[in-house]
Amino acid sequence: MAVDSVALSLNSLSPGSLFKQYKLLERIGVGGQGVVWSALDQGDNLIYAIKFSEISEVVDDIRDEHHLDELVKLRHDYILPLTEYGFDNGLRFTVSPYIPGGTLTEKIKASPLSSDEILRYGAKISSALDYLHSQEIIHRDLKSSNILLDLRQNIFLADFGLARLVTTSTLAFHTGHGTPPYAPPEQVLSKAITPRSDIFSFGIMLYEMFTGQLPWGGKKQLGMEQTHSKQEIPDPREFNENLPDQLVDVLKRVTSADPQLRPRSANEVMKMLYYIFKTSPENLSVSTEQDKLGIDNDDIEEMLSYGLERWHATNGTYNLGLTKFTLIDMGREKINLQVYSRFMLSQALTYGSNDDQWWSIVDNPRERLVVATELLHKKNESITARVINHLLNDTEFRLFPDEMTENMVTSLLETGTNSDNLFLRQQIFDGIRILTQPGNEWNRASLKTDLMKQLGIQALEDSEAGDTAAELIGHLRSSFAVQVILDHPDEERKLATLLLIQQTAGSLPSFVQGEIRLRLSMESIMHRLIQQPVNLIGAYMLAFLGSALGIGMQAYLTYRLPDYIDITRISSSLEQGLIVGSVFGLGIFMDRVIMERFQISNTFLRVILGTISGWMGMNIALFIFHVLFLKTPPMGVLITAGCMLIALTFSINSLLKSLILRMILSATSIFTAITGTWLIHANFAASSVELTPLFRYDYAWSLTQISTTALWVAAFISILGNLINLSVVDE
Repeated sequence: MAVDSVALSLNSLSPGSLFKQYKLLERIGVGGQGVVWSALDQGDNLIYAIKFSEISEVVDDIRDEHHLDELVKLRHDYILPLTEYGFDNGLRFTVSPYIPGGTLTEKIKASPLSSDEILRYGAKISSALDYLHSQEIIHRDLKSSNILLDLRQNIFLADFGLARLVTTSTLAFHTGHGTPPYAPPEQVLSKAITPRSDIFSFGIMLYEMFTGQLPWGGKKQLGMEQTHSKQEIPDPREFNENLPDQLVDVLKRVTSADPQLRPRSANEVMKMLYYIFKTSPENLSVSTEQDKLGIDNDDIEEMLSYGLERWHATNGTYNLGLTKFTLIDMGREKINLQVYSRFMLSQALTYGSNDDQWWSIVDNPRERLVVATELLHKKNESITARVINHLLNDTEFRLFPDEMTENMVTSLLETGTNSDNLFLRQQIFDGIRILTQPGNEWNRASLKTDLMKQLGIQALEDSEAGDTAAELIGHLRSSFAVQVILDHPDEERKLATLLLIQQTAGSLPSFVQGEIRLRLSMESIMHRLIQQPVNLIGAYMLAFLGSALGIGMQAYLTYRLPDYIDITRISSSLEQGLIVGSVFGLGIFMDRVIMERFQISNTFLRVILGTISGWMGMNIALFIFHVLFLKTPPMGVLITAGCMLIALTFSINSLLKSLILRMILSATSIFTAITGTWLIHANFAASSVELTPLFRYDYAWSLTQISTTALWVAAFISILGNLINLSVVDE
């Protein structure tokens, strides 16, 4: 989404949005006058800082083109340059290079500054301030957070959102402009602002550097106090007794309520400080030209080194920030991957930036798992979703399922059970099930009981996420979670949940009552029998059609009439095929349903039950054929044996994945049963009614004629009888 396509507000800006040619990364600053975002210029592949502020109804002189030009033209070693400045859809914006070292405020809070550091920073700030004033520009918001430091401790005066040309500053300004602790009384009172107003703010900032805090800890504002009293700045020696006595007088003069009593320039302030501290700019190594603005290899190495140190010290919880990560990532060809790859993978997964690439860079799957485990401890939903996605897609990791520790599973469960995002919850539960080995036995003590209780409660939800939780309970074999479900008052949902658990685990804990087990067994059988009804109907219809065609072909070819095209012959064959085929096909269908719909049951038991059900259907069909159409009740065991062979083959076929192999084996068994029973009958029966074969042939037929006919029957039944797969995946 391009954020400049509609009217904007500060709250509408978001990571990943586009503003002009810039892709916004993250908000790196916020204040009363606006917000600052880091952004990647997708054209030159550089990172910038963009300050946004909303345009009020009263448009001040900042819109003046001459004023804009003057601000953009500013060039000084200690002033952060503006590369772009303007207005867009209700927002005022300035674009500057991104400086990665933080602010002077952060530097002050991190550790006390030495007097040499203070004087060195002060000299650079004063140089920048006097340059501004020489260009007839007043900053109006000078404060330590507007002093940026790079990684080489160079400083840059920044944020000209309130800057004014001196030629237009004789007008009164709105009360509240500027930052209260640093604002002089004339700014608070909306009186005329002059360069000496910036000198006042400079004095407050010097006090902050010397003491490590604002006057009165920021609870009172000197400029505000001076609007109704003769208040002076507090003595800095209260916080640092080693400071020289004269410093108090200098700071009082610099922050005088009367602008005329303040020094005329920032350089005059620094001269007084040099005198007090008995030093000079030369002794402070204050250069007139600092290092080139930008990021070099040493900067990247410093950011990485510091980041890695903090990452280890915080057990993997430290983050660089998306902006610094992006800076380093753009220079990844210069990174020592052996040292920093795990750290960078952690950052990539945290921000969802180039995480696919960094996942592949860390070539050891166990190291990837270590990083993933550390990140899961954060219990951040977005990070967890990314980690789960990578683990599921990592074929190397899935070769080591035992590497998924209980600690890691616990972290995932804590995130999943506490998440209101049903999709994420489902993704996490599915991920645990796929990435871990199933429990060997039902265990009340597995994982934390509070997690198992929550998992049991969520499994009772009538939703996909609830079903996934139930399947996970079965996978983990958590007896505690099952007990939670058993205590639920809603019988319908309780049974549905227990059924899912049983289907996943293949069993239930021993404490589940027999009545519930019986009901679940019946539910499970019915559930499997009625799943995918279209497949069921289709499978039976094809088995019926194949049997009808095969048996009809058998009747047609063996009919005792010389003419092939005979109405009686055709109609009789059709009648026999439809009647006998409907029952024979039912036998094939029942055999396959038992074998393919109950795959989680014991294989040996399924083969027995499938064979028996198929054999019964086929036996009944051939009994009907012989009694109804041949008028000779079958005798002997050949039909029984032949049907048993065919039924057993269909049962065993259901264990095979190859459809072609199933068809070949079925055809072979049917062909063998037909020809084998006939040959036994023809060679060993004492009369034509004994040892009844599956089908009868003319005794004068050759083996070739018999085989050809049997082959047609076998082909129709085996091909159409196996065509539709009846197996189902538990939902």
